[in-house]
Amino acid sequence: MPYSLDATAIDKIADLTLSRFMEEKLESVDCPAAVVPEGARIDSLESLCLERFRFRGKMVTASIEDFARYSTGYAAQGTRCFINADDMRAVAVFNLGTLDKPGHADNTALLALKKTAPFSALLCINGERHTQKELAEWLEDWSENLLGFDADGQPIDAKKSAAAIRKISIESIQKADFEDGDFSGKRSLMESVEARTQDIMPVAFEFTCVPFEGLAERRFKLRLSIIGSDRPVLVLRIVQLEAQQEEMAAEFRDLLVEKFKDSQVETFIGQFSA
Repeated sequence: MPYSLDATAIDKIADLTLSRFMEEKLESVDCPAAVVPEGARIDSLESLCLERFRFRGKMVTASIEDFARYSTGYAAQGTRCFINADDMRAVAVFNLGTLDKPGHADNTALLALKKTAPFSALLCINGERHTQKELAEWLEDWSENLLGFDADGQPIDAKKSAAAIRKISIESIQKADFEDGDFSGKRSLMESVEARTQDIMPVAFEFTCVPFEGLAERRFKLRLSIIGSDRPVLVLRIVQLEAQQEEMAAEFRDLLVEKFKDSQVETFIGQFSA
């Protein structure tokens, strides 16, 4: 009677044959590994050794100084830093390798700048509608960073600006014109709304702060708008915010390039993925 193999036996024979073939191949690799017969899977034995086969990891920080110190400390020939100035982030890759001998690119350091508390507060209020009380309290909270200006450009203390905003009143004036003729008639109605306060009214502000940790201090100009209604609505808007963001991105890029000028770290503008 001829002997026949079922599907399970055939699979086991295939796994054993493949395992033997893979074991021969593993004899020439540098990192210790073994073949698990079940599914002919390769498992690394690195975790059983006293030391790792090679160094790898990911360092994450918001400090430019620590990022530069760590990167230069572990830098070797071929280390590269990719700067994404738009997102205020940078990544250094220590084992990128070369075209002839490419590395695994899994030993990296990531720098992600963090917004400071004053700059975050400034961005949160930008363009938002607020009541007198809300805006006055915000001005008082950040009075150390703020300076107000009247219509003539004269400076006003932030706390005095907050007091003036608390006392804003809306005056509405209506003017009606009528004209009657034998065969025609015309009527016009005009209304003007004006915001007044008992104190000197601020029309603009200057907010001074360090926007991101590690960058220089900046001055942001803000324009105050008042929307007249039964109750005044106030809006603070940063003047030319996009231009300020471009300048901060350029400062971040130039700062990192300068940090790595005399090291083995080559800098590039852009993003990298392996």
